[in-house]
Amino acid sequence: MRNIVKYILVLPIIVIIACSGSREDAELDKIPIKEIKQKVNEQFNKIESLEAYGTIAFDSPEMSNTGYMEIRLKKPDSVLVKIEGPFGIDIANALITRKDFIYYNVQDNKVIMGPTSDINIGAILKIKVSFDELLNSFSGAFYFENEEQDSIDAASENSSYVLQVNKDFGKKKYFIEPATYVVNTYSVYDNKNKKLLEVNYTNFGIESVTSGTVNFPNQITINKPDTKQTVWLIYDGKELNKKNLNLKIKYPKSAKIIRWD
Repeated sequence: MRNIVKYILVLPIIVIIACSGSREDAELDKIPIKEIKQKVNEQFNKIESLEAYGTIAFDSPEMSNTGYMEIRLKKPDSVLVKIEGPFGIDIANALITRKDFIYYNVQDNKVIMGPTSDINIGAILKIKVSFDELLNSFSGAFYFENEEQDSIDAASENSSYVLQVNKDFGKKKYFIEPATYVVNTYSVYDNKNKKLLEVNYTNFGIESVTSGTVNFPNQITINKPDTKQTVWLIYDGKELNKKNLNLKIKYPKSAKIIRWD
């Protein structure tokens, strides 16, 4: 059961399958990148917090398992993740803020504390991501900064608009659903164009918030082709923009404390 943490916690990266429906190739309207970013960012700005719980399942050549996950996040700076195994047995809890993190391994009665960084998040969640990527992935919403080339028309692929962000290690591709302007697929490639990760959002539903409505995914699927690992998170219940979220993590005085730089 301990291995469930290794596979489940990689979910924050976010995040993504297309909305239910056909992905047949179709001619899309020509739209400037800037306009698409604005529409995607509108959804991001409507979500201030999330409290959700759901079922976790994962499959790999080594093993398969299921569990329970509870997620609480508050923009712009806090994410709490709680994982349970069968019969409600706690496995791990993590509170990650923009400044620092606390990770409690229940089975080993061990607490790890340290500053929040891409490296430290990668060490505890088993995948290297920034804090903003973590926050965006769980909330099902992404934010894009404006760039010089945003005046040109967006590319399209598989009946979705595509936004590409180049990185030192390779690139990230975001597939945008043309009808709702939600990110439905997020892929990471290395410099040799080898796919390292694909995260999908599916089973979208319309949720009411104070500023209107948002399209929110009820299922997240993550696939790592090189290791043949697949993880699913299905939200069984959620509440958006809840006030006064409890974002505290508890651990016994007997727990071993480890501090990272």
